[in-house]
Formats: sequence, C-alpha cells, structure tokens
Amino acid sequence: MSGQTVTGNGLQFTDDNKHAYAYSGEIGVGSSTITLSLLQTNSEYLNATLQIMNGTTSNEDFKYVVYFNDVVVAQWHFLYAATINQSMPNVLNLIVPPFTTIKITANNLDSATLRNHTVVFNAKVGMAPRVGN
Repeated sequence: MSGQTVTGNGLQFTDDNKHAYAYSGEIGVGSSTITLSLLQTNSEYLNATLQIMNGTTSNEDFKYVVYFNDVVVAQWHFLYAATINQSMPNVLNLIVPPFTTIKITANNLDSATLRNHTVVFNAKVGMAPRVGN
C-alpha cells in the first residue's frame, strides 16, 4: 500500500502501512464548487486530521464540504475578515471507515476570482477488527 506521491488525488501510505497521507497542492477556487481532494480508503480504518488552508488576503467567504461516499459529514463557512490571520487553517478530526470515498470541495461564495486552497490529510491506519477466532 505504500507510495511516494507528494501531491494529487491519491491516498498514500508509509512503507510500514501505519500512516496515510494526501496533499492536494494549491488549487484555485472561484465561484464554482471545486473538488480539492478525492481519496479512496481500502480495508483499513483511518484516524485522520484534515486541514484546509487558504492563502488569500481578501475578505471573502468560502464554503468547505467533506463527503463520505457522497454523504455530507461536515461543512462549514469560513469568513476571512481583515482582522484575522488569513492563512489560519481549518482543522477537522475524522474517523474514516473502510471502503470510503472521501471528497473535499470548496466554493468562493463572494467572488469568481480564483483563490488558492490546499488540503493536508494525515492519518494513523488501523486494521478492521477480527471476527471470530
């Protein structure tokens, strides 16, 4: 299950299969909903931390949505007001079940101007419990 990819839409595993990670790279988001990351788990559980960061310095409202198998499990609006740190990350802790497609989307609710967003996904890998002997 291990991989060496740094950015992209694939979930990567360390050589010992104890950790998983994915980094989207910078993706421009305007007024249309854009998929920032699309990940697929296998037979493992993931105890994950998801961070979405925005490098913009504008006062714009962004909407982020996290889906598990096309079901919304989290969504939030984040207003980047002039008085706060513009690069403040949004952090979400997740338990991801086996055989789950994780989709993370973003939308700029105020402008069609493209603003760069980055997704950082890190997880500890746990195997499904044994049943029976």
